[in-house]
Amino acid sequence: MYKISKGSPILGCTIDEKGANFGIYSDVAAKMQLEIYSNGPQDACVSKIILERDEHVQEHIFNVRVSGVKEGMCYIWRLIDSAGNISKPLIDPYAYGINKNEGEEGGYYNIVIGYHMNESPRPCVPWKDSIIYEMHVGHFTNHESSGIDDAEKGTFTGLMKKLPYLKSLGITTLELLPIFKWYPYTIKNVNPNTGKKLEDEWGYNTIGFFAVDERYSIAKDGYAAYKEFKELVEGAHNLGLEIILDVVYNHTGEGGENGAPCSFKILSPNTYYKFDHNGRYRNCSGTGNTFYTNHPVVKKLILDSLRYWVVCMGVDGFRFDLASILGQDYEGKWMKDSLLQDIASDAILSNVKLVTESWDAKGSYDVGRMPYPFREWSDYFRDTMRKFVKGDQGIVKSVADCMLGKEIYFADMQKGGTHTIHFITAHDGFTLRDLCSYNGKHNLENGEENRDGNNANYSYNWGAEGPTLDQNILYRRLVATKNAMCLLLMGKGVPMMLMGDEIGRTQNGNNNAFCQNHEGVWMNWDQLISEAELYTLQRV
Repeated sequence: MYKISKGSPILGCTIDEKGANFGIYSDVAAKMQLEIYSNGPQDACVSKIILERDEHVQEHIFNVRVSGVKEGMCYIWRLIDSAGNISKPLIDPYAYGINKNEGEEGGYYNIVIGYHMNESPRPCVPWKDSIIYEMHVGHFTNHESSGIDDAEKGTFTGLMKKLPYLKSLGITTLELLPIFKWYPYTIKNVNPNTGKKLEDEWGYNTIGFFAVDERYSIAKDGYAAYKEFKELVEGAHNLGLEIILDVVYNHTGEGGENGAPCSFKILSPNTYYKFDHNGRYRNCSGTGNTFYTNHPVVKKLILDSLRYWVVCMGVDGFRFDLASILGQDYEGKWMKDSLLQDIASDAILSNVKLVTESWDAKGSYDVGRMPYPFREWSDYFRDTMRKFVKGDQGIVKSVADCMLGKEIYFADMQKGGTHTIHFITAHDGFTLRDLCSYNGKHNLENGEENRDGNNANYSYNWGAEGPTLDQNILYRRLVATKNAMCLLLMGKGVPMMLMGDEIGRTQNGNNNAFCQNHEGVWMNWDQLISEAELYTLQRV
């Protein structure tokens, strides 16, 4: 039934009515082993194939065609080295669906999914009319007050049921924190209050650049997550709402020297990563490794991934995390002809919303250098408005420049005021409520003795640190919060607001809640009533 024949050097799993072509890149493997399963590795393997270099390789792409393979089936790749050692199950870098292999420590299996084009009509909201709402899919509907069924809390389906609420706010564009398949076990710290080991809850440790993370599906399955996300996009488009994704192409979740390899490190470490002169992983991202984004294989992977999310999944754009790295050479220096230029000139990608965080973790700061048509986060606007709201003196000129969208000097003269993304709060920092309630960060539950998170918050508590019953202080906080929101919405740049700021969401002073997932950081929907004066922006 599963007849094996000569394949084509096409990366990933490509299916048609007769079967599938499998292809994977490795310049270090002596052989590759492909295993195919009907449902998953818990069942018997229906076909096991050893791919030899002299028979199944073109340009380091091991490939084979197998008849009878259908969508929904699963497959595993294993690398065989020159000594005959066989690796654990590996993630296919081009897999459209990924599940954890519970039967084998640290392993994963890939899901066969076809290349299905998106058919939902795009809203194509002009930048001048756009209002971005940055949000965490899980935290948005996890709270009991959300009114979402338990099975749907924290899922794409749960979010879809809240789309009318977002539409009523006047939001045009939802920016989702990372939803690509990620590795959450990168943290060694424990919560000192509970003793529980902490995990990455934001998703900035990608291990699959084409796959949706299953935690946001009802069934907690990679194939279900793929279908559920497509339904969310269609539902958003039907309401005239756009969806853009926060994407992380500057590093992977495999970490540095002691990280957990699951794909790239085993298949071809020197292709996918940058190394310093001592042979150690370069760490421009602050997470242990740096993706070698200008290597032809890696550049193709990223461009193919971006096009896939636009063409097949229907997303309307991307926000690039630590985007300076995408514009750097091997040594970490800015270069003109980089991946960023390729994205900016791509026939598909240049026609969707493109946003950059124009710096990296090693100190490079490139705000204003991103090529047209990229929009750029304005941290200058963020800090200026925070200072202004709390009453700092001598910054009127800076405030005026920000309100006119003139605070950034763009190297590309095609860019203007609507190429700045204005924000006062974002996921990595205080919420708007906490910005007006705390003078300092309170990150002890992150297990780093309050050392993590930004110290320069330009916040003010208006007379008491944290929660208070003092009505005078609460009044001042409400005025400050409304002032900040009005400044954000009235400026010439494109405004981006943070999930829950419209109803006073708090993280209890934690300005780096990347490892927290509980009621203390979730959206509390009861505050639609208790914070009605803020929610409706009524005059104080």
